[in-house]
Amino acid sequence: MLDVLLAILAILVTLAGYKLAMVVVNRYSWIQPIIVSTVSTWFVWWLINGDWESYQLGGEWISFWVGPATVALAVPLAKQMRVFSDIWKGVLLGVLAGCAVAILTVLAFGWIFHTDDLLVKSMLTKSVSTPIAVELTKNIGGAPALAAFFVALTGIAGVAFGRPLLALCGVKDDWAIGIAIGTSAHAMGTASLHRISQVQTAASSVAMILAGVVTAIYLIPFTL
Repeated sequence: MLDVLLAILAILVTLAGYKLAMVVVNRYSWIQPIIVSTVSTWFVWWLINGDWESYQLGGEWISFWVGPATVALAVPLAKQMRVFSDIWKGVLLGVLAGCAVAILTVLAFGWIFHTDDLLVKSMLTKSVSTPIAVELTKNIGGAPALAAFFVALTGIAGVAFGRPLLALCGVKDDWAIGIAIGTSAHAMGTASLHRISQVQTAASSVAMILAGVVTAIYLIPFTL
């Protein structure tokens, strides 16, 4: 009974953190909601309990719905299928290039700084959604927990700096912006576009899906 109550409490604290983040972002649009929700949730749970194994009881319930929520991001894509059918070759090339860059930069980082092999393998999946990253990381001999951390870190960075960086580079096309964000910042980046543009969300959704498949193919040599 105590475990159930803690799980429910964890869910309520998480939802409260999300609600607080939305209130803050509506007033200060430059603040990233995931940072507000994460920090506030961590602080409140630390005050209430501080036992993160107990928090995970509720976190597992929330994680269960991540899959359906991610699938729901494909709804804007369905509305843009006619446009996508005309530009799918360019979209595929962009994702192929983006995934290659994501992996090569990690390998270059590991080579330059002589990073531990386990850490490198755990970083290789940083640009795909968490469920895919965890499974791929297991297959190539990395640490799933580290992979999930790097996925979250990459998503936060993509949400915070992705669109400003693209604007600085003069990228204004909605499909180009969506493909760049979806390929590099997975579901977190895709969700951040929902309030901005349905076209960008659609482009990011298809890029996120393709990135998972392409990354899995690129990492086949690491499983041999």
